[in-house]
Amino acid sequence: MKTFKHYIKEAASGDATIGVGSADTHQQPVEDGSIGVHNIDNADVLKRVNAFVGSIAEREYMNPQAAIEQLKEKLARIGLEVGEIDLSGDKGKVTAEVTQFGGRFGKDVDGADIDDDGISHRKEGGLKLEVTYETLQTGSSKVYAKLV
Repeated sequence: MKTFKHYIKEAASGDATIGVGSADTHQQPVEDGSIGVHNIDNADVLKRVNAFVGSIAEREYMNPQAAIEQLKEKLARIGLEVGEIDLSGDKGKVTAEVTQFGGRFGKDVDGADIDDDGISHRKEGGLKLEVTYETLQTGSSKVYAKLV
């Protein structure tokens, strides 16, 4: 019987086939140490975060507003705050403003006033959450979301 320490040594040497840190796990986390999700202006980071956003939103929900609330809570974990989104009607498309870490407020180094979303100074146009939703024949709703 292998001990836990033995599995760790195998994983560190690259000999592991299953278990902790095994070589057969190909799933990339959103933040893997080489990039940080706070660098949302980076195209690679935005692509990974959008994959995460899509996996949360693209399910069937009894209440589409619940999907939005779950998504807002998950995005808040990485410092992104989404404005109000109202999904009224059977289908539609809604866009909401996104801020990072509550935005920026104060004075710049040249003395100019700063009051922005915390993103637009690094990514032109800032960031928005685009949500498309529809009610299915079964009565449940499908929600699609993407950061643009």
